[in-house]
Amino acid sequence: MKLATSRLLREWVILTLLLSGLLVAAVRSGWLERADFWLYDTSVTWSGRAAPADILILAIDEESLGRQGRWPWSRQVLADAVERLTQAGAGPLLLDVIFSEPQSDDPAADARLATALARHGRVVLPVYMPDAGTTVAKPLPGLAAVARLGHAQALVDRDGVSRRYLSAEVAGGTAYPHVAQVLLELSGQLPAANASTSAVLVPFVGPSGHFMRRPLSALLDGHIPAEELKGRIILIGATATGLGDNLVTPLAGSSGAMPGIEFVANALDGLRSGLSPRPVEARPRLALSVALLLAVMVLLLLTTPQVALWATVLACLGAALAALGGLKWWGWWWPPAAPIAVMALAYPLWSWRRLEASLSAMTRETGRMAAMAKAGALPINEADAGSLFDPVEKRIDAITRAVDQIASALAIDGSLPEARQHREDMMRHLAHDLRSPLLSLRSLAANLSGDRRAENIAMLNRIDECARRALDLSEQFLLMGRAEALDPARFGEVDLVQILHQSADDLFDDARGTGSRIERRCALDYAPVRGDTRLLHRTLLNLGWNALRHGPRGGTVTLSLEESVAGYTLTVHDEGTGFESESLAHLSQRYAQSATSNPGHGLGLALARQVAEKHEATLSAEHPLEGGFNMVFRLARQTASGSL
Repeated sequence: MKLATSRLLREWVILTLLLSGLLVAAVRSGWLERADFWLYDTSVTWSGRAAPADILILAIDEESLGRQGRWPWSRQVLADAVERLTQAGAGPLLLDVIFSEPQSDDPAADARLATALARHGRVVLPVYMPDAGTTVAKPLPGLAAVARLGHAQALVDRDGVSRRYLSAEVAGGTAYPHVAQVLLELSGQLPAANASTSAVLVPFVGPSGHFMRRPLSALLDGHIPAEELKGRIILIGATATGLGDNLVTPLAGSSGAMPGIEFVANALDGLRSGLSPRPVEARPRLALSVALLLAVMVLLLLTTPQVALWATVLACLGAALAALGGLKWWGWWWPPAAPIAVMALAYPLWSWRRLEASLSAMTRETGRMAAMAKAGALPINEADAGSLFDPVEKRIDAITRAVDQIASALAIDGSLPEARQHREDMMRHLAHDLRSPLLSLRSLAANLSGDRRAENIAMLNRIDECARRALDLSEQFLLMGRAEALDPARFGEVDLVQILHQSADDLFDDARGTGSRIERRCALDYAPVRGDTRLLHRTLLNLGWNALRHGPRGGTVTLSLEESVAGYTLTVHDEGTGFESESLAHLSQRYAQSATSNPGHGLGLALARQVAEKHEATLSAEHPLEGGFNMVFRLARQTASGSL
């Protein structure tokens, strides 16, 4: 036992270490990043909210292109838009247009745009990094001198979806914060941006088109009142399909691609509202993941497989809910896919080791029992496993059969002293009752050896009777053990009609020997119950033999089967006087005998009573009004037939 426990703990430690290593690798490598993204996207889809009223997108859309002409427009046009915003008292402005080259057809346009930007005083211009930080396209020096610079690039994850941005992009030794951070700084709603390059998740307000949006041409045409512009954060950018500034977001399924300028609006609102999730740092994330795994492994070690299964399921669900809850209520994001996957893997792996250990133990124990049985130390016999093909089921079946055989041999009825006393009584009566017929057989055989005339038929009949009695006695003992060890949970479906007819057929020869007749009465074609066919058949035979033995010679014994609402009734009727119903309790005790001239061995009624108890039936002695004597065996439908 100590050796088995030590091996179990050793295997648990090894498995825990292997799974911990797998978890660390999964967390650091991002193998299950897509599953984490799916969970985040689901949360974003469910957590939509109203767009802020102080953020206005002035879109370079199809309508504006139709009124102002194809893109690119003259910077004189953009200067007009900036001047109108300044006059209306608009707040910080993002002009999401790349001005890396001068306007060749109108050199004065760049200067006018620079003047308009300077007059406004709170303008942000984007830088463009086509080579991921190796090069940078900056606005013209004249424009860069009068504006704040920032990057407006979104990160594209492995699944092609944009849901993050870098708080700062570094190029040429210079860190450029995201334009959303610069806008909030200019509005006085956020301290000066730092040079952190960490990735920031965007808590999307809603699908594309959720933010307040007006065509830029409406501003240029004077169709937007000044009060609609005053104090608002203005974002000018392209939304027209042909300009190519569109991103796939977690909400793309409901509205299509989102323009880059609206991605900036979502990032801006997330930063300002404090809803931008803060990813858990690498070390705390790893520590939390490993702690969850260790908790599950301890439960697997200390609890039953069923409890361990539910604990594993609840741990996986709890990890997913914790990630969603942290995202919604506390503003932090802990990717749970890796710990969930490893915890889900822990249960089948540990269950497999448990099953292997259990199979090894059962194989070892069945081998020990087989060896002890061969040596005579255990009263069990090797039996065929039948159609069983599963190794575990075979071992379980072997152990179950061995226990049943031991219980039957010992006649276990709940108390060891009583079991011992019963075994002693059984052996004493068996020795006494078997000895007499066997001695008679020897004496009769000796007489026949000297005289082989055919006239000795009567003596041969006596030999046959003694042999039959000895065989019957041994059969009764075996059936008593079978009845006492019977498990009602293993009952199968049997047909009482078939049992009745078979019993009547088996009683025919015995009846003819006494000059009696056997009759059967049954109007049923099928009477299904759950029970043991062999024991029910032997019970009916015992009742029939008692009727033939104690009824008048030459009389009629009738076996009948009737159906009622309560169940089925088996009746054995003879034309004798029988005995009083009060005597049934005594006569159905083991080894009890009647005071007739033809006593039995005292096991027939005892077996019948035992079978009745196992089938939750009743056995009664009755004297019908028309005369004679009945032994009645009643099986209640709800108990004997189960679901039938």
